[in-house]
Amino acid sequence: MRRTPFIQLVLVVILGLVLAACGGGTGQTPGTGQTPGTGQTPGTGETPGTGETPGTGQTPGTGETPGTGETPGTGETPGTGETPGTGNGGVEPPGEAVTLEFWNPFTGPDGEYMTQLVQRFNEEAENVQVNVSSHGDYYTVLRTAAEDNTLPHIAIVHVDAVAAHARDGILVPVDDYVDQVGLTGDDFTQEAWDGGVYQDQRYAVPLDIHTLSFYWNKELFRQAGLDPESPPTDRESFLEAARAITEQVDGAYGYHQISTNNFLAGIVWATLFYQGGGQLTSEDGTEATYNSQAGIQAAEFMRDLIAEGISPADVAGDDEIIAFQQGRSGMVFSGIWETTRYADALGDDLGAGPVPNIFGEGVWAGSHQFAVTRAVEQDENARQGAYYFIDWMSRHSLDWAQAGQIPARMSAREDPGFQEIEHISDIAQQADAARFPPSIPAISDLIFGANGAGESALRVVAGEDPQQVFDQSVQQYTQFLQEQQQ
Repeated sequence: MRRTPFIQLVLVVILGLVLAACGGGTGQTPGTGQTPGTGQTPGTGETPGTGETPGTGQTPGTGETPGTGETPGTGETPGTGETPGTGNGGVEPPGEAVTLEFWNPFTGPDGEYMTQLVQRFNEEAENVQVNVSSHGDYYTVLRTAAEDNTLPHIAIVHVDAVAAHARDGILVPVDDYVDQVGLTGDDFTQEAWDGGVYQDQRYAVPLDIHTLSFYWNKELFRQAGLDPESPPTDRESFLEAARAITEQVDGAYGYHQISTNNFLAGIVWATLFYQGGGQLTSEDGTEATYNSQAGIQAAEFMRDLIAEGISPADVAGDDEIIAFQQGRSGMVFSGIWETTRYADALGDDLGAGPVPNIFGEGVWAGSHQFAVTRAVEQDENARQGAYYFIDWMSRHSLDWAQAGQIPARMSAREDPGFQEIEHISDIAQQADAARFPPSIPAISDLIFGANGAGESALRVVAGEDPQQVFDQSVQQYTQFLQEQQQ
């Protein structure tokens, strides 16, 4: 992010999210592609730039969000009613009428879907009306508004952006909201729930989860003599399927492993890393620790897929998407935000579900979370109105799932209506395995930043020594973490 007078550190726009389907780019970024980072390579002393990840335009969602702005979904108008079992009586409306501003990074069809939900809220609400707007380059716009004292009352913040915006005074704690509604982590995965906490205070409430997901081409499975209804679930079955498709289907590879693009490589590497039991940092957040065996074996697995010939070399970002759409790849790992384009291309031949447990359980994920900004600090009616709105949206998270998101609330995922959402409900089986980075400002730089883990994995794929590459990266980002602490 650009430097502003009220912050000490420079933040870089690297992630989007999840978001998913939220921003512009090439079709890869969940969210806006703008998780706050440093704006410079840590430890180099270089002048901060614009915060854009060089050459990609495709960071997440956090995540993590996608180039076409397409969010997988049903295309139906939201309106299924409240999610059963969510909310505990709801939040009371404010005593006086208020009009609130709500900003989000949903610039694709998901933005239109959110707008429809807000319109429904306005029709039903008492004493509260909400103006909604979606923004590209979202975190730049949000921070400029903070500097100009023109912040919205309510904002969507990606889980990996909560800490930085809380630290810099843009967000305010919402512990009183959680107490007011009786909300607990019991209806959420622990990881998603904990993601809204910074320095022992809650600043955000989870709305959804967007994950790396697994897709396979059922027709290519049939041609390779594989059962299209029994997809790989572990390392052995994944490799067997990849080898069979490569050997048996002319013009097709079993899988396409990314050879460029820090973000795309980063979410694959992070998934394998989490599956191996890896931790990005020490417990106190002052030391990068991803040069562990979990980090090394994740990068080596990515490299070996190409070395064995079951993935082509030199796969640029988006090439794996196109190959899968065109039937030249039997399997692909992509963000959940790619579901619609795959369904459009393959129709009934698309299979979708949890990422195979190559090294164990775990999958990279982002989350869109509701937060309240300091714009409500001097107006109790505005604060209460914001809580009233967030509570309504949380209790209607099943409707938001129609836009192609996995609801953060367990009760919504267990609802029969959610089970009817094709592909997304299958992918949601891995919700409990979703892993998020620790709540540290600019933490996602460790995966997606210059010389971070994603880029390090690409260097290993290109043939460099894994331990040496990751040791260099960890040394750099340990210095970065310590600078963040200071």
